[in-house]
Amino acid sequence: MDKQLSGRTNITAMSTLTFLFFSFGFVTTMNNILIPYMQTLFSLSDTQSMLINMVWYGAYGIGSIPSSIVTEKFGYKRGMLLGLCICACGGFLYYPAALMVSYPFFLTATFVLALGITLLQVAANPFVVEVGPHRTTAMRMNIVGTASSTARMIAPLIGSLLFLGTIKQIVPDGTVEISEAQRSSLANMLQMPYISIGIAFLIVALVIALIKLPAIQHNTQAEGTIAEAWRHRHLRYGVLAIFVYEGIEIAIPSFMVRYATDSSILGVETTTAAKFITLYFMAMLVGRFTGIFVMKRATDRKALSWYATAGIVLVAFGLLAKGPIAIGALILSGLCQSVMWGNIFGLATKDLDYLTNKATSLMLTAIAGGGIITVAMGAIADYFGVKWALAIMIPLYIYMIWFALSAERLRGADQED
Repeated sequence: MDKQLSGRTNITAMSTLTFLFFSFGFVTTMNNILIPYMQTLFSLSDTQSMLINMVWYGAYGIGSIPSSIVTEKFGYKRGMLLGLCICACGGFLYYPAALMVSYPFFLTATFVLALGITLLQVAANPFVVEVGPHRTTAMRMNIVGTASSTARMIAPLIGSLLFLGTIKQIVPDGTVEISEAQRSSLANMLQMPYISIGIAFLIVALVIALIKLPAIQHNTQAEGTIAEAWRHRHLRYGVLAIFVYEGIEIAIPSFMVRYATDSSILGVETTTAAKFITLYFMAMLVGRFTGIFVMKRATDRKALSWYATAGIVLVAFGLLAKGPIAIGALILSGLCQSVMWGNIFGLATKDLDYLTNKATSLMLTAIAGGGIITVAMGAIADYFGVKWALAIMIPLYIYMIWFALSAERLRGADQED
């Protein structure tokens, strides 16, 4: 099939891809609901509950480069089909995990699901470019990006209804230690939603197997190696910036329920606190749209430093204030996170030319920062309180400012070498 399609987009393929990106956002954001749910189910500490983020984002760190190899060797369509089947397996593994009431088993299921999502993202992005004419590529990327952002706003609301509301029904007195019968009931509530997710992924796999997608030729000429790309200092520090950025972006939704339910901050119910996660991702979506106008008037260097500075102010305000004002400040920090990825990517890959593909694989690997940093924050929360855990975001923002202001100098030093 010719990708131009007489100047038209393949609607069936584009609709399927849009659903896929919606699924990416939905399943990823459900983790923010799973964290407080698992904390109640297994009486976990903050560190232990953040292992959900560790295995999820760790899958990106482990699976990004192998996923690229798979798509290069077997093709992007087969890569998508394999990714969908792995996602389905991850969803189905929640059933025996619930029967065994085993947190390690749940973490294993989550890791398998995340590996599938990693492969899907590596394989699906090129198809968004290829299913229609080049002149509307940006529009198609915006459509799938909006679908993912919409899912991230919806997921906390649905997760709250399915899971957090259930906690109050099964454990009405809110006790920390729950009975085995209550534990079993809470675990079983996870079965049908994730089995449904697994079935949905298999249906999409069947649709993709049946529809025609454009052939994507992988050009291996003059591509370079990962080692060659890693020699560039501005890329190395850019990879670290992505690592740090993921920790910043994931920290607020991961700790939002914990922070908002704290009686010294706001003291709301968990179901209400989950709605604040939706508002956070809504702020990110608004930030993406407003960021279009900012980027027309500012370089990546200026925009990243401006947004990181604003993030410091908002997070500091959220930690020093109390009540709705504190929560509102943290929600608004989503505006700052909204365009950072693009700014970092632009600064880190500038002038890499044929090495950009390998640089992208390295940056995807750095998504593991979302898991590693939040686990470290969980440990801080266990010993010093959740406020001190969130305060770690401030030095992370400072690194982002340093990278924004230093990337050009680092790139210049590479060229001199």
